[in-house]
Amino acid sequence: MSGRLKGDFRKFMDKNYLGSWDVPDGEDLILTIDHAEQNDVKNERGSERKLTLHFVERGYKPMILNTTNAKAIGQVCGSNKVEKWEGVRIAIHTEKVTAFGGTTDALRIRPYPPRETEVVCEECGKMIKRVGEYSVNKIVEMSKAKYGRKLCWDCALKEKEAE
Repeated sequence: MSGRLKGDFRKFMDKNYLGSWDVPDGEDLILTIDHAEQNDVKNERGSERKLTLHFVERGYKPMILNTTNAKAIGQVCGSNKVEKWEGVRIAIHTEKVTAFGGTTDALRIRPYPPRETEVVCEECGKMIKRVGEYSVNKIVEMSKAKYGRKLCWDCALKEKEAE
């Protein structure tokens, strides 16, 4: 492996579940719930059965849910029934909490639906919309990197075909 790494070292460790280090500094991580399930999670005491949240977007590890975060999801979608959570978009952020004998960063789910970023396509003038697993922010980031401007999905495809 070549190149220098940047970011929290825990991001590069073999962790099985989402952690505070996976959330961009000062930003919300906006993901779509695929499903919830119970998993045996290893910890200092051995293994415990925990409720875990799995996401539609590829590349994101499952998140272990505590009661605080499960209640927040219930508020977002209007139901505490896990089968009603499928397809619901949530905003995950970090918050300082006192736990394990000190202060640590914890994952928290905002108790309201995330606001999607509103960005206008610099080619066609329409609002850029999420496409599948690609958020508005990701589409903007990719089009700026490749074409030097903010393009919607359709305009980016036209640019690609013109290459």
